Amino acid sequence: MLVLDPLKRALVGEISSDNNQIPNTTTRISQDSRGVIQLPSGDEISSTTANIDHIKNRYGQQIYINTYPQYDPNVSYHGYDLSRDISEYQFGTNNGHNQQNITNRPVPAPRKTHSNYSSESELVKSKNGREQWSGRFDFFFSSLGYAVGFGAVWRFPYLCYRNGGGVFLIPYITLLFLLGIPLFYLEVNLGQFTSQGPVQCWRMAPIFKGLGISMSLMSFFLTVYYAMLLAYSILYLILSFRSKLEWTTCGSWASANCTDDFSTFVMRCNYENTYKDPNGRCYTWTDQGLTQIGWWDVQSRIQYRKPVLPTDDYFNNYILNKSPGMGFISTMEWPLVLCLLAAWILVFICLCRGIKTSGKLRLYVVYFTAVFPYVILLILGIRGWTLPGMSRGIYFYMKPDLSRLADQRVWNDAANQIFFVLSVAYGGLITLSSYNKFTRSTLGNALVISITNVLTSIFAGFVIFAYLGYLSYMTGQEVQDVVSEGPGLAFIVYPYAVTTLPGAPFWSILFFFMLILLGLDSVFASVETIVVVITDQIHGLRRYNTLVILVVCIAMFALGLLLCTDAGIYWITFLDQFTGSYPAFVIGLLECICIAYIYGSNRFRADLIAMLGSKDYGVRLYRIFQICWLFITPMLIIALIIFTSINYPSLKLGRYNFPSWSYKLGWGLTGLILSGIVFYAIYAIIYLLLVKRNSWRALISPEQKWGPLLEQNRKKVSYYYGRQQGALVSLFDRLTKRTSSRDTLARSKSIDTSINEKEESISTTRPPSRIGSESAV
Repeated sequence: MLVLDPLKRALVGEISSDNNQIPNTTTRISQDSRGVIQLPSGDEISSTTANIDHIKNRYGQQIYINTYPQYDPNVSYHGYDLSRDISEYQFGTNNGHNQQNITNRPVPAPRKTHSNYSSESELVKSKNGREQWSGRFDFFFSSLGYAVGFGAVWRFPYLCYRNGGGVFLIPYITLLFLLGIPLFYLEVNLGQFTSQGPVQCWRMAPIFKGLGISMSLMSFFLTVYYAMLLAYSILYLILSFRSKLEWTTCGSWASANCTDDFSTFVMRCNYENTYKDPNGRCYTWTDQGLTQIGWWDVQSRIQYRKPVLPTDDYFNNYILNKSPGMGFISTMEWPLVLCLLAAWILVFICLCRGIKTSGKLRLYVVYFTAVFPYVILLILGIRGWTLPGMSRGIYFYMKPDLSRLADQRVWNDAANQIFFVLSVAYGGLITLSSYNKFTRSTLGNALVISITNVLTSIFAGFVIFAYLGYLSYMTGQEVQDVVSEGPGLAFIVYPYAVTTLPGAPFWSILFFFMLILLGLDSVFASVETIVVVITDQIHGLRRYNTLVILVVCIAMFALGLLLCTDAGIYWITFLDQFTGSYPAFVIGLLECICIAYIYGSNRFRADLIAMLGSKDYGVRLYRIFQICWLFITPMLIIALIIFTSINYPSLKLGRYNFPSWSYKLGWGLTGLILSGIVFYAIYAIIYLLLVKRNSWRALISPEQKWGPLLEQNRKKVSYYYGRQQGALVSLFDRLTKRTSSRDTLARSKSIDTSINEKEESISTTRPPSRIGSESAV
């Protein structure tokens, strides 16, 4: 006869405690998906019990052992006598304070110790060390600011310019609905349901918890060069406080090709005493002979000397003091160092008081920051749309060259921009939504933020391409040849745009102040993501949250010093290429696999019903997202990874081709980011299989602490393990049963027989109770 552990003996005894009761299958006691009864925190299940499967009572009903009961440090548990205190737990979803136990006796209230906390929110913060948003709009505007940042105003225009203008919008909008919004909705719901950061939220399958580490690593490198763009904006803002903007005309920093007067760039040469030379030059007769007065042929002029905007030379030669290449590092640009330091000091000051303070700060200026960027872009747009030649740029922006759709780089850049601009797979959305109220609707936020972000990018494109069309008209060049492509495009075209307005310094101040606001919101969320990953793993550091933020900011500032050198723009291009493409694709793919095929998309739907209610529009439209997570989104990501691997696009900055060693370094950086997934998977295998002696099933089964963080929310969730698990888990179960040895199967049958005999012997003296329900142990 198999000897059961104390908890099982107690439960089996309680199941048959009343001879007058009939089994009721509506009351459930749940367990984890491995079939292991969940003891309260701190207890261990014996190796014999861990192998028991399919415990049934005499009526053939399987038993769920609920994972909800957790030890409360403020509750006395009578010396951990579980057989005595099992009635004090509240099982199921409909139990209240007046719930009765299985013998119809009143449930004794747990004995609480004295508490100094007067409100539930303060108690939650004390017990769990996590805060919540103080207002209903905090999350919306924080996530909106996180998403609508430099990606819309800075990154989208230069990617669109590099990939042929209008044709880029086709894959961009297509991937928004098939790739971006489904992943955005997944991460927001996952963070809100678990109230945990990017690592702990993957407790649904321990082998996937490394996803959160890779997310934080990707956010770390993203924030390093994101803060550098913030430093550029701060420096431009300081330089705008002058009576005349320095980049209006060619100065001492200008190259030989700098052109600030396009009125004489091309001459008609049909005046008296003028001569058109076949080489494209215009001459006039003087006493000294022929004297060149200009050019009559644009192409000849461009071949001889390609005109360069003053803003282009100012950015490359004065702000950056750009070196010849990525490996040529000779000087440190101290104005950039000071501006970068100022940016990180500003970030630390705003974050050191916690998310409630930063949320209130955002809320105080939310109406200003939400409207201000659009006002500035609209003013610049109105001016640009009235300039001659603007139709050339808009035509280039809107008319697609369908032949470019065969170029895999267009699709790669579009997918990369969707991940970047919506901030999916970076962990920030999970972090921000983890501070949400448990019952807050998520579909509206997901759709509004995603679509608003993309519309902002498209609107910014109309502004910047209007000025590119004007420059094309003035110089006689094609739109794609007006300025050099690259990350500096926004810092070339926008500063030129403000010079066309009356009172240029005033508009320059407003524009770069807008960029600073956009950049700060994105940096806030990225830093919070990294800090949450650290403090969720090491709970003791939560009391030193300010110190952790300080250390993270110092580390990022130190690494960002490389970007303050004269080769900094090359390293920004390098980081932008290798930190957000492959890693984001792999993380997004594994997110879909974990939710849809491991945990189970139907089980996740049940979680959303418990969180939001069955009438929520997100639950009603869940099937659409389910199809995307199961088939469409993973297939698209796999196709992107395959085709990009076959023909990886070359890395260029203008006419500069990056050296071969930069690709090796880039793939090493990609491997470093993805190493979080690999190394944590190895750790989970060693710990769960070799140390804890669990089966392979433990790697893909929810942990005991999986679910909502707060106890009052955990009581709302009922799990039906074995019915709604993922397809890969079901396949794994079938394969392991088929490949089990005869001795293992015989041992399993003997265990089931022993348990049934035990139940029958107990039930001869006690009829079954109302707690019996369908389950799998």
